[in-house]
Amino acid sequence: MKLIVNQHVEQLKNAMAHFYPADGGLKKLDIDFVKRLSHIIEMHPGINRGQSKFIAENALLIAGGFDMSAEEKRDILYASLLIQLGKITLPNNLLKKPFYSMSTVEKYRYLGHAIDGEDLLKGLTQFAGAISIIRHQYERYNGQGFPDALVGPNIPLGSRILSVVRDYIGYHEGSKTGKVIYADAVHSQLMIRKESYYDPEVVDVFINALRGATVDELKAARAKSKLLAVATKQWKKGLKRSDLNKSLHFPSTIVEIALQQLKLGMKVDSIHFGSELYIRNCTVDQSIIDNVTRLTEHKGKKPIIKIFLSLE
Repeated sequence: MKLIVNQHVEQLKNAMAHFYPADGGLKKLDIDFVKRLSHIIEMHPGINRGQSKFIAENALLIAGGFDMSAEEKRDILYASLLIQLGKITLPNNLLKKPFYSMSTVEKYRYLGHAIDGEDLLKGLTQFAGAISIIRHQYERYNGQGFPDALVGPNIPLGSRILSVVRDYIGYHEGSKTGKVIYADAVHSQLMIRKESYYDPEVVDVFINALRGATVDELKAARAKSKLLAVATKQWKKGLKRSDLNKSLHFPSTIVEIALQQLKLGMKVDSIHFGSELYIRNCTVDQSIIDNVTRLTEHKGKKPIIKIFLSLE
């Protein structure tokens, strides 16, 4: 199988020699090559047919929610169709094994197919963007991924998109956990791994795309995701911020109020969501009101807000 792939790569290189760089025939040549190679990949034992097509279709839906150029979308399309290329170098028994049950050595060997795919496409400069996406498909948003431990926006956007769609299939079909799980449960798996494994914006846009959202709705979902990311960041900084405000002392009694009653200038004792502390001992500004409102919508539970009622 690897020999066949190498032969196709060489055929493409030879064919390219007959075109000028600006020749429109190159585009058709590239598309034909990618489609043919994608078909060959899915003939390999242990690689599921139709998976690359699903990844491509949904990756392009997600791309619609981002301001991406036609060239960037083309790179995502090519990378989607060739994302499993490196798997042809893996033994069949490893391809059939659920990822969770692999040994550490086996996991690294499996993840290495991303680099193998990159190597197989070397020399095809017109696929540079797609090759980079394929190489970095197993990077994690928190910087603990493979192979280069890239963090957040340093990971190519195409790779961040493909990793979400690819793992959606993996959870749904059982190759990630060893058991098939349904769509809502898969959504939960993606949601709880936002900011650790996956780009939060990509996850939110993808789930909305699966629900049939239009391009405009996807862009709105992305904008909302950005705001929620800010709110979550503030949440995580809550304890540190409370330390900065320890010098605030208010001669008063403490009362509990509803979110609708929270106003600018109020002196906050604490704001909790269940047992989780968001912030304490500070003066309310607009960012606090906005963030608590967003977190209320996201968490689906009411905050417990306690303020100082002045005795003066």
